[in-house]
Amino acid sequence: MRLLALAIPLCLGCAATPVKQAESPAETPVLLASSECPGGEFRGSGIGGTESEALNLARSELAKQVNSSIKVTAKHTLTHKGFGEKEYASSDYESKTLIESDLSNAQDARIEHKKQSGNKVGIVVCMSRSDAAKGFIERQRLVADSLELASNTALKTGHPKRKNEAWRKTQTLWNEFAKIQSLLDGWGIAKTSFYEPASEAYSQARGDYKEYCQTSKLHWKPERENEYSSIAFSMLSKNLKMEKSVCQGSGISLFYKYAEPECSHKFGIYNCFYKPSLSVLSCDGTEYLLLENIIENSHQKQELALEKVKDTFKAADFWGKWESEIGEWMPKCE
Repeated sequence: MRLLALAIPLCLGCAATPVKQAESPAETPVLLASSECPGGEFRGSGIGGTESEALNLARSELAKQVNSSIKVTAKHTLTHKGFGEKEYASSDYESKTLIESDLSNAQDARIEHKKQSGNKVGIVVCMSRSDAAKGFIERQRLVADSLELASNTALKTGHPKRKNEAWRKTQTLWNEFAKIQSLLDGWGIAKTSFYEPASEAYSQARGDYKEYCQTSKLHWKPERENEYSSIAFSMLSKNLKMEKSVCQGSGISLFYKYAEPECSHKFGIYNCFYKPSLSVLSCDGTEYLLLENIIENSHQKQELALEKVKDTFKAADFWGKWESEIGEWMPKCE
C-alpha cells in the first residue's frame, strides 16, 4: 500500500511537465507593432489568411501613408503660397488638380518582417522616401513636358482666345508641377534636371501674359450713339471692364450694330422688333465672334410697342450669355 501511495505522486509530477502552447493569432498584431522601419521610411502592415493577402494589405496601408503625407504637404503649400525662391499669385492655386496616388510602385516595398501565427500571416513592409518618390518624379517629368508646350503656345499665339486658353493651361500645369516639387522637397529629394527648364518656361509665359494684359483692353465702339447703345454698354460693363476708346495694340473692339428698332403696321397692330448685334473684333478689324439676338413686341399704339421692346431689351436674359462669350476673348489678368 505504501508503494502505491508513493507511485501516485511520481505520476502526478510527470503530468505537470510544461507543454509548449501554439501562438495565438491574436498575438500577431502585437508582434508586428514592435517591428519598425528605419527612420524616415514609410511603413505598412497587414494580416491575412495567406502571405499574398497579408502582403497586399501591407502595401495598401503603405500607399495610404504616402497619400496622407501628400495631402499634408499640399495643405502646407497652399497656406504659404511660396515655392523655392519664387512667389506665386493666389490665383495660381485655383486649379482643381489634386495630387493623389495609389503608389504605383508599391510592389517595390521590401518585406521587413513576416510572422506566421496559427492560420494567420502578418507582414510589415518598408519603403524609402527615394523609392516612394520615383512615381511622382515620372509624373512631374510628364507635367514638365506639357508645361513647355503650353507655355510656348501662350508665348507665340496672337489669337486672344487661344492665348487665354494656353495661359490657363500653363497655370494649371505649373500648379501641379509645384505641388509635386513641394512634396519632393519635403521628402528631401534633390531637384531633377527638368526643374529649372520648367520654372523658366512658366516665368517667361507669365511675364509675356502680364505684358499682354497691359495692352489688351476691351474697346466699346457703337455704330451709332443712342439710347439703345447706351443700354447695351451699361448692361455689359457691369461685369466686364470696358472703355470707350480707340482700339490699340492687342486690344479687342466691341462693335455694336443695329442701333434702332423697326415697326410694321398690320390689322391695326404695330409689331416692333429690335435686332441687337455685337461683333468682337481685333483692332485691325478681324472678326472673332458675332453675337446676335432679336426682340419683338406688339401693341395697338406704336409708342407703347416700342416701350415694350425697350423694357424687354433691358431685362433680356441673353446679357449673361453675351458677357460669358466676350469673357473668353478678353485677357485673364491677375
